[in-house]
Amino acid sequence: MSSILIRSIQLLLSISILVVVHELGHFIIAQVFKVRVERFFLFFDPWFSLLKKKIGNTIYGIGWLPLGGYVKISGMMMDEKDNNRSENQPKDWEFRSKSAIKRLLIISGGILFNILLSVLIFTLLLFKYGETYLPTKNVKYGIEVDFLGKKIGLKNGDKILFVNEKYVPYFNDIPKAILLGNSITIDRMGNIIKLSLSNNKKKFLFDRKELNFFIQPRVPPIINYVVKNSKAEKYGLKNNDEILAINSEFVLFSDQLKDLLSKHKNENILMYINRNGRLIQKEIFLDPKGFLGIYLKKFMDLDQIFLFEKKSYSFFESIPHGIEKAWNVLKNQIFFLKNVFHIETKAYKQIGSFFSIAKEFPSKWNWDIFWTLTATLSIWLAFLNLFPIPSLDGGYLLFIMIEMITRKKINEEIVERCTVYGFFIMSLMMMLIIIWDILKVFFY
Repeated sequence: MSSILIRSIQLLLSISILVVVHELGHFIIAQVFKVRVERFFLFFDPWFSLLKKKIGNTIYGIGWLPLGGYVKISGMMMDEKDNNRSENQPKDWEFRSKSAIKRLLIISGGILFNILLSVLIFTLLLFKYGETYLPTKNVKYGIEVDFLGKKIGLKNGDKILFVNEKYVPYFNDIPKAILLGNSITIDRMGNIIKLSLSNNKKKFLFDRKELNFFIQPRVPPIINYVVKNSKAEKYGLKNNDEILAINSEFVLFSDQLKDLLSKHKNENILMYINRNGRLIQKEIFLDPKGFLGIYLKKFMDLDQIFLFEKKSYSFFESIPHGIEKAWNVLKNQIFFLKNVFHIETKAYKQIGSFFSIAKEFPSKWNWDIFWTLTATLSIWLAFLNLFPIPSLDGGYLLFIMIEMITRKKINEEIVERCTVYGFFIMSLMMMLIIIWDILKVFFY
């Protein structure tokens, strides 16, 4: 099964879960207040649906357009068959007959259920897997940076002391802190240096196809995997070999090995290797690209060098940590959104549609990553629905709150008209984002 298909299936399943839970929130609270729900649909069904069945007063179904879903609540929108509904007496089972606070709760149901889903998933993941962290103090060799890290002023071997004048206890959180911060304080060979993170520097981090890590702990050059039929296999290199030197130059870290291989392209090199305590010498000819055919170990593979912290939680201990994790995800999304409006950071280039979201899922099925992404998308969906835009839950909440403050009900035709306009605006924005996502493939 191709990686594209696997990613697409994961995305479709994740969206389906989020939509069903969101609409279930509206549905359950409407039922609690005895408001009739006429339709409950996963995905949209213009012109026809893939499946539908009426149970009680509600038609349940699956549409063919996988861009969301909906519940149709009686008395919430003007009935096409009755354009003069405002002149009729509200029925007891209609949305419009209920008090403002009850209507507020019904509209809030989807947002609340998405928040609860995110907290529940994070809680269960923490209960099952716990958390593994690399304490910053245990990154004893400093950091290795890619070309983007170098552009913001970092160098291989730097030790990060503070981000935004604050100590970051765990290395896992440092890349995120840098993206959202304004300064980095580093120890560079004994010299304490403070680097500013201006928007012009941040654009290097945002102006790329993937928001992958641009720093990692510096590690010794130990072979993790030798590519089959490669030059490395031909010359007898093996997994777990530690490369000590190239020619007469000692190699202490992976970044130094990469630089030396690049330096000696299309040349014969003499490589010194530590293999289970034995010193081995290999004469190797590098091709014009300097490609050897090896993958080096990352810091996650070197728990004998780096001391990781493993935290396990009971179910009840997992709950507050699950809440904290959902809150941290939301805070990060808000900070990222703030950067989007700073044009010079070019963070807007990371905005994407379903195509971009699909690329975040792994090419091989991984339930841990799947549920982590689903929990992240759930809290993000809840946040987006709070925006006071007609057709989103936040738009309805705004109208109800205005009514509660002024103690005067807004004309239903005005609400209806604003909702229709809001729907067209949101549809247009979605189409523009999809077009932008497609254009990025060719021009970005």
